[in-house]
Amino acid sequence: MNNKLLLALVFGMSVTAAQAAKVDGAPAAACDGLKVATGPAGKGYSKLFSDMTRVSKNALSLCEVNTEGGLDNLTTLSIKKADVGIVSLDALKKMAEGDQNIKNLLVVAALNSNYLHIVTSANGYTFEGPKKYGVLKGESKSVRISKMSELRNAPVALVGSAQLLVRQLDKSLGYNMRYIDVDSDDAAFKKVIKGEAYAAFTVAGWPHGQITRLAQNSGLTLAGFDVPAPSTYNVRPFSYKNIGVYNVQALSVQNVLVTRPFSGSKTADVAALKQMLQRELPELKDGDYEPGWNEIKSLDAKVDWASFTGGAAPAAAVDDAPAAPVPKKKK
Repeated sequence: MNNKLLLALVFGMSVTAAQAAKVDGAPAAACDGLKVATGPAGKGYSKLFSDMTRVSKNALSLCEVNTEGGLDNLTTLSIKKADVGIVSLDALKKMAEGDQNIKNLLVVAALNSNYLHIVTSANGYTFEGPKKYGVLKGESKSVRISKMSELRNAPVALVGSAQLLVRQLDKSLGYNMRYIDVDSDDAAFKKVIKGEAYAAFTVAGWPHGQITRLAQNSGLTLAGFDVPAPSTYNVRPFSYKNIGVYNVQALSVQNVLVTRPFSGSKTADVAALKQMLQRELPELKDGDYEPGWNEIKSLDAKVDWASFTGGAAPAAAVDDAPAAPVPKKKK
């Protein structure tokens, strides 16, 4: 075998191995620092990670583990494919019900909020009614979805974390929506345009990258969240000038940076990451970074979950046992 052929074979094997690692969401083999589970490359969580690495100025060894998003991050942490990750608090609580490894995760920092985007057709849908006398054309009916409460019994496309969130909402509301799980925003939006789904639900920080790229004539708009929000969530307005949407109410949920509970050297690595974020938060707010950083008032904002304390006992464990009664002194 000549040298050129040998080099070609080696190169081909290297490319194949690199692609396989990317598909599996595995970090680079050379990573000897913290493996951070984010989401799809170029989207919300991945952009936050990019900002972290920029402000750290290579002082920390951080490796990105690209996943499908928050739900996938929890599974990735559970099976030890990542050390820390960004997740939404509602998904963390729900997934912890059936996975002890997820239940043991600790909150390192409170981050920005995610928002439930309800993408619908700007022009609405036209349906032909039942035929008259079994043969004559029925009356047409036009429907335009402008709010969540109009989606009873409707087919809806769900992307990523919305697959869990919307199912939980639907269960509490009793809307009996028909779910179509898809693996990308683009696929979900196409189903709305074709009329196969009355709405597409997608969860992301504001502004949502895929939605900011929509043109005014895309045929898509956003419906408002007009039903009571469960206690885990808040409702806040957002706007997207590019599609003419202003001050639409949206369901929001807290994002958190979580870590697996370590007892060795990685505890110090997680503490160093937290300290760096504390130190650089003003720069992340003021500089050319993701707008989500500006939502953060404090990385230590109170959340209903056990906190990472740099090796000390968790600040507020999920299953805290009541304090032992103090014995009374004998008189």
